[in-house]
Amino acid sequence: MAREDRRLTNIKQDAITEINYYPSKQSVPEGELTIATPKGKPARLYKKLKGMLWWSNFTQDGNQYVDKNLNVDNDLIYKGYLRNSNYPAFSAYPSTDEDGTEATIATSTNTRVNFDSEDYDIGGNYDTSAYKFIAPVAGIYHFDARILWDGNVDPTDGDWTAGERHDAWFVKNADGTNPSSSNRVAADIDIVSGTISDTVLMNNLSADLKLDAGDYITVAVWQNSGTNQYIYEPAGSSLWSNFTGHLITAI
Repeated sequence: MAREDRRLTNIKQDAITEINYYPSKQSVPEGELTIATPKGKPARLYKKLKGMLWWSNFTQDGNQYVDKNLNVDNDLIYKGYLRNSNYPAFSAYPSTDEDGTEATIATSTNTRVNFDSEDYDIGGNYDTSAYKFIAPVAGIYHFDARILWDGNVDPTDGDWTAGERHDAWFVKNADGTNPSSSNRVAADIDIVSGTISDTVLMNNLSADLKLDAGDYITVAVWQNSGTNQYIYEPAGSSLWSNFTGHLITAI
């Protein structure tokens, strides 16, 4: 018999132990293969090498389950849809329109906008009572805000004069109805260039922001018309004034 044939003939298969629970490192002998098949959980293959316990899930339907992080050195390529459960994303709007005190903006006053209703809040990170999004993890987040201004209580009958200005801000980690301008992290500024009548104006604010876990973002506005102005939002809709955001990537 050839030497290689004799070697293959004399190879001894490692002993394989089958158990009905996931073992600890201490319970698996060095070098042993163990198959764990707990009821209602994926079957796993374990092996202990140099004091470390290595394991991998089996699959019976083509789906693979990973309990912790999945580290990929190069590209992650998939042909289906990317589905992220609880990935932070929200859309909020003010339930009170221009006739309500919550949407009345005094002149030359930093005023928080109370976005107190939601279209959706995946992950549950938007607070409708404090009107803020709270970052669950450190990451880069994208936010948009749209503010429809009305010069009086009639949403189709606003009059504006040259030099009137409307600001919309993203404010970071500032509580209260009148946040300090020092907490601004993004701004959109619109200035009326000439007198116009019977119309509405709109701020559109968009920004990518780096946040730590626990940081929070609210929306504030400012105007200098010399009289109260209003934020228009028909109840039950985010069509006109809204605040949206989502996580781009955790870091």
